[in-house]
Amino acid sequence: MLSIKPTKATRFVSRAITLSALLLTSTVLTDCSEKALDVPNPNQLSPSIFWRNATDAEKGLVATYGPLTTIQGWGRMLGAILTTLRGDDVNPYPAQEVNDVGTFAVAATDGRVAEGWGELNAVVARANQVLANVPAIQMDETRKKQILGEAYFLRALAHFYLLNMWGNIPLITKPVNTLDDILVPQAAPAQVWESIKSDLKLAQTNLPAQAKDVGRATSGAATALLGKAYLYTKDWAAATAEFKKIVDGNTYKLVPNYQDNFLATTNNNAESIFELQYQNSTTGNWGPSGTPNPWRGQAWEPDIAPKGYTSQAGTTINRWVYDLFLKEKTTTGAIDPRAFATMVWNYPGAKVYQDDFTKAFNGTDQNNVWVRKYLNFDRTSSLTPGSWAYATNNRRLIRLGDVLLMYAEAENEANGPTPAAYAALNRVRARATMPLIATGLSKEAFREAVRTERVLELTAEGDRFLDLLRWGTVADVFTKNRALRSNSGGQFQANKNEYLPIPQNDINTNLKLKQNPGY
Repeated sequence: MLSIKPTKATRFVSRAITLSALLLTSTVLTDCSEKALDVPNPNQLSPSIFWRNATDAEKGLVATYGPLTTIQGWGRMLGAILTTLRGDDVNPYPAQEVNDVGTFAVAATDGRVAEGWGELNAVVARANQVLANVPAIQMDETRKKQILGEAYFLRALAHFYLLNMWGNIPLITKPVNTLDDILVPQAAPAQVWESIKSDLKLAQTNLPAQAKDVGRATSGAATALLGKAYLYTKDWAAATAEFKKIVDGNTYKLVPNYQDNFLATTNNNAESIFELQYQNSTTGNWGPSGTPNPWRGQAWEPDIAPKGYTSQAGTTINRWVYDLFLKEKTTTGAIDPRAFATMVWNYPGAKVYQDDFTKAFNGTDQNNVWVRKYLNFDRTSSLTPGSWAYATNNRRLIRLGDVLLMYAEAENEANGPTPAAYAALNRVRARATMPLIATGLSKEAFREAVRTERVLELTAEGDRFLDLLRWGTVADVFTKNRALRSNSGGQFQANKNEYLPIPQNDINTNLKLKQNPGY
């Protein structure tokens, strides 16, 4: 969950939990022919008595952040199962109802899919409440403007991932008051993209450069996500213009130690543009936002941890990624330092949590390349002292290293490999002490250089599948390289596995929804 300061974190979470039920009330509708029976429930708050003052506005906004870090959100499902495990950079072992998405065995009845879908839609529903009700509240106008900006950003963020993961989604931008408000067909993707961009432009103008509290959206976060929206829709010039605001600015800096982007001790560092704030909890429940005391730790570590160090099936890094890391040496003749922060393999002195690599694995497992990024090797395994709510190394959802590469990509597509494109790409490489890319590349060659660098910089961070999808290469990559799913034997089906299925319960409830092809 978003945190204000360590001393305020508990209070912040409790406010989010308290508000969760309130902001879902408008989605629960009843019909009764006997109007006399329609009496207010004295135990349930309603919008008419809640949105009264600045305190209510703040609580409503906090609740809008709430779904991001639950188990069903980026606490676990969106943190790895529905995102990272789908990429060609990793190779999940099969685990029914857990790794089905990553092994392309997913069905519309998969609970993991419904959970991620539900939490993203909860963000949308709560943002709609904030945007509809806060404008009428008498409060400090500067703070009101910021609250609305944060809500616009969060709605855009949720819609961005819903659209890119499910492909065909309803577009609901107002509070739900009747069944007709929620039982709607999917919108055209272009319409959703326009809503995302519009929300982010409003967020840009409403948000400050520095957040009121650590973890809140800023104008920089809105600018980065707006640039990403333009990139995904191939509006290269617009993407370049937005990314350039960050690339040429002084607000964010690459941290000298690449691994600092994945450690709890270096949360919220200078490179982070938008970061999800995890919280440790020894008690909690598995429920989504809106239930009492949901877990909000970094709970997806067991899903990517090596075999023997997790209660789950485990995941390896695909060999082609390892080969790419070892293909080129640093300026001092060493292995790219990002390799050691991204993966662990049988090199001298290699550790897996607290164990020597050669003692951790037997047989062919010693030849595997395992995930290292975001794992907490200060523990003895992903299970101790708790597997679901212990770790607090925040998810850097948007960071400068990614923005620099997206800028280089957009600039190249818009204008060819300009000096500005080279400079952005080489800033990322220089941080890793890798040789600079020499000028003189063709547009096509520079495009491949950027795509290669995205693997070295961003492996196992969650957007790899979305990169392949927007480049139009995802089906070819998986269908022509079956070894990418050698751990499970999973087979990618073109015109199906590009997108996740719409949860079957939603299809059954809303007859206006159409299931994605193949499911």
